[in-house]
Amino acid sequence: MMFADSLHPPAHAKALIFDCDGTLADTFAAHYRAFRAALAPFGIDFRADFYAARLGWSRKALLEAVAQETGTAFDAEAVAARNAPLFLAHIDAVQAIPATEALVRACYGKLKLGVCSGGQKGIVEATLKAIGLYERFDAVVAFEDTGVGKPAPDLYLEACRRLGVAPSEAHAYEDSDEGIEAAHTAGLSVSDVRPFYSPDPSGW
Repeated sequence: MMFADSLHPPAHAKALIFDCDGTLADTFAAHYRAFRAALAPFGIDFRADFYAARLGWSRKALLEAVAQETGTAFDAEAVAARNAPLFLAHIDAVQAIPATEALVRACYGKLKLGVCSGGQKGIVEATLKAIGLYERFDAVVAFEDTGVGKPAPDLYLEACRRLGVAPSEAHAYEDSDEGIEAAHTAGLSVSDVRPFYSPDPSGW
C-alpha cells in the first residue's frame, strides 16, 4: 500500500518520529472497552460517543471530563491502575492505520524511525507488537521516560536524543493538537495524519 504524497518525509528529515495512538494504531476500541470496564464499578455508563468526542485527550483530562459530565465521584488512580491490564485484555481490537503503516514499512532501513507517545510504556510496546511494527523502530519513548506529557516538548526531545539527531533533522507524525504543539515546540516539522484516517465508533 502506498501512503499519501502529503505524508512523504520532507527532504531535510534524517529521522521520522510517530505518535502511537491514533497515528500508527487505531487503539480506540481497546481503550474504550478498557475505560468502560474500569468505570463500571462506580456505576458510570461510559458512552462511545462521549469518548469519540475526546480522542487524543490525556487520561487525566478524560477522567476529569467524565467526573464533571456524570457528577459521580470515583477514584481516578484506581481507574488508571485497572486501565493497563484491561487494555491488554482487548489488545486483539487494535489495528494498524494503513497510511502510516505503509510509510513505516517504506522508510524502514532508509531513515531512523522512532515512536513518541504520552501513553504508558507497556501499553505502547504491546500496541506496536500487536500491529507488527515494534521491530521497525530504533527508539520507543513513552510517558515514563520523561514524566512529562504533551504538549510539553520533553518526549520529542528525548526521542531525538535517542535517535542521535537534532530536532531540526526530524519529522513528526501526529493526530492531536497537543502532539503537534509538542513537536513544533521541540523544533521538529510535523504532519497531521487526521485527514487520512477516521475511526469508526460503531465498532467499539
